[in-house]
Amino acid sequence: MNERLIAELEAIVGSENASTRAEDLLCGSYEAVPLMEYKPDLILAPRTAEQVSRILLLANRHRIPVTPRGAGTSLAGNSLPVAGGICLDMSSMKAVLGFDGANQSIAVEPGVVCDTLNDYLAGRGFFFPPDPASSPAATIGGMVANNSGGNRALKYGVTRDHVLWLEAVLPTGEIIRTGSNTLKSVSGYDLTRLLIGSEGTLAVITKVGLKVMPLPEARAVSLYIFEGVEEAVRTAVEIKSSGILPSMLEFMDEPSTRASFEYAKMDCPEGCAVLVECDGRSGAVEREAELIHRIAMGRRPKFFERASSPEEAERLISARKAALPALSRIAPTIFMEDFTVPVAKIPEACARIASIPDGLGAPIGISTFGHIGEGNLHPNFLFDGRDPEQRRAFRKALDILYRDVVIPLGGSITGEHGVGLSRGDYMELEHGGKAVRLMRELKRVFDPNMILNPYKAKGGPWPPPLRGIGGAH
Repeated sequence: MNERLIAELEAIVGSENASTRAEDLLCGSYEAVPLMEYKPDLILAPRTAEQVSRILLLANRHRIPVTPRGAGTSLAGNSLPVAGGICLDMSSMKAVLGFDGANQSIAVEPGVVCDTLNDYLAGRGFFFPPDPASSPAATIGGMVANNSGGNRALKYGVTRDHVLWLEAVLPTGEIIRTGSNTLKSVSGYDLTRLLIGSEGTLAVITKVGLKVMPLPEARAVSLYIFEGVEEAVRTAVEIKSSGILPSMLEFMDEPSTRASFEYAKMDCPEGCAVLVECDGRSGAVEREAELIHRIAMGRRPKFFERASSPEEAERLISARKAALPALSRIAPTIFMEDFTVPVAKIPEACARIASIPDGLGAPIGISTFGHIGEGNLHPNFLFDGRDPEQRRAFRKALDILYRDVVIPLGGSITGEHGVGLSRGDYMELEHGGKAVRLMRELKRVFDPNMILNPYKAKGGPWPPPLRGIGGAH
């Protein structure tokens, strides 16, 4: 990128929305995922779809890589600028464009933060159900690009279940609109769902039409702590089989439980935690909460707490959402993984995960939490990333996790965090070579010059010209 081209790109957004300063480029080099750093050459913060279009048109003409970025909360390297080029910071596009209470929908720009959106909706009696742990920072554009889930996905689904339409800019600069304002439409190929979860490899999202829901009349939140994983999982399976559909059914193993409640300054005994929330009409919620309590008590938990106020409920939920930062205090490096297995396979998956450190030749700790109701678990590898031996042991641990645990148990290598850079080596293991080649061919249809978020596993090319885990420092 020469000075003339940089000046031309800066002119599109204005000098105040462009930067080549070292400190700004450094901020665009990182995400929440550790051990990876890939510096862009230029950061641009567009304010309109037209500006995005002009940037991509110019970048495509000159074969400049463009990497869209939201809040940088990715845990898989999804928005790291592997090939340098332009970091397209979408966080400045954060307007609420229109709320329609009668049709229970809202239109927003991609930089709107999830919790900010829900604060806006709450004052109008509605909410946007997807609830990732990063909701205080996660942007709607990033959630769409990654098809984020979160704590309430068991009942309410993931982000794609709440998207009506998208405005997006193709890598070649054309602006398209997919989907419909209506709840039902089968008049074309479902490009909306194709773009959702594409991790910024097919188009840049510039507007989003969302379905929203009325706030539930009542909520009931309960915490149960069991001696071991087996009792916790059997409780969750029995709750799901009872005819109740909880809005939240969460799990933390003993190390995660201990770290989270210490972090939240709550006094609870050691053990494996199950957190349950049900919501809806007041009378129905009371009946469901009582049945859940009877089921859980039948498994003889060593501790339980039933929230008696909205504040207590939020305190329990916040402790679960704090699991990652809580564990981050234990070791210099924490690498959070993300997979799904059939719910009945969770005890076996947890047992196999617990044995992974055996034979690694380096001190790697593992702590697991996740969305047990969907079979979506997050093993967290705790180690010192400054030590080459521990980094090698971590890479070996990942291979064991996906090759010897997840795929043999009929699982998927990611449930909600995406593939990004972290899980590319396991795509063919799950999908087979032909399916992965079709995905790469589809990427070429949208992005013939491969400029948009290149070298990510979903779109390719793969493998990237990197040293792998550890990044290009």
